Amino acid sequence: MLKGLLVCFAVLFAQLAVLNVIDARLYNAQDARQVTSNVATPHKEDEEDDSEIQVL
Repeated sequence: MLKGLLVCFAVLFAQLAVLNVIDARLYNAQDARQVTSNVATPHKEDEEDDSEIQVL
């Protein structure tokens, strides 16, 4: 019985290790896609701010 329990914990530990590796790979792939897909867009200037500056 003790041997079976140790085998069970060993299998569970191996599954967690595999899932951790898969999760890390998916997370890194997602970050790479976000970096390449994001394009820096200039901020839209408010018209109200421009008019106040011209009045002053």
